[in-house]
Amino acid sequence: MRSPLRQLLHNDDGVVMLEFLLAFPLVLTLVLAVVQFSHLWIARQVVHYAAYCAARSMLVVQEGEYLAAGQQAAIEVCKWISIGRRAGQGDLTMPGSGVSVLAIPGSGGVVDKTVVTPWTGDWHVGATVAFDFALITPLVGPMLGWSMNPWDSDNPWDADRDARGVRYQDDLLEYPHVRLTETVWLPKPYVTITAMALRAPPRAP
Repeated sequence: MRSPLRQLLHNDDGVVMLEFLLAFPLVLTLVLAVVQFSHLWIARQVVHYAAYCAARSMLVVQEGEYLAAGQQAAIEVCKWISIGRRAGQGDLTMPGSGVSVLAIPGSGGVVDKTVVTPWTGDWHVGATVAFDFALITPLVGPMLGWSMNPWDSDNPWDADRDARGVRYQDDLLEYPHVRLTETVWLPKPYVTITAMALRAPPRAP
């Protein structure tokens, strides 16, 4: 007869369960990280397209309307990836529908989360779009928000966030956010008399 201690040392019952308990949190974190970084990469492409649309909209309006046109164009693109809204903010609807049944869930806060800066030159127009993207993936999203160390930053955008990385604390659902910034310049497909420094044609008598 072996002693109880010797029997315990040679007992392999529950080994598989123990390995699962040790490995599962790491595997789950890696899977969620892949999901979150894929989501982040897609959002970056959308914000880049929003910057393109903002710059494109500036080509067809007067210079005094650059900001309004660019902001509206960027909002129309970014509302598809916007998550989170405050009380009283309704979700935006799909283009051309005008019916609340076709509302895009979570898009109500897109106006607050989208900032457009227009640029202009003699031969080009450009737009920078800064969009606050919500990190919604469980476990990994809060880890990314916390790791940005917002309480020790000189960035004014970071100063508005709490220790969890949550910037919009009054959203109905609170998420940590990261700011995605993209800039696009487009050449003007036309020229004006002033830009070319040409003399105006003489008027007919």
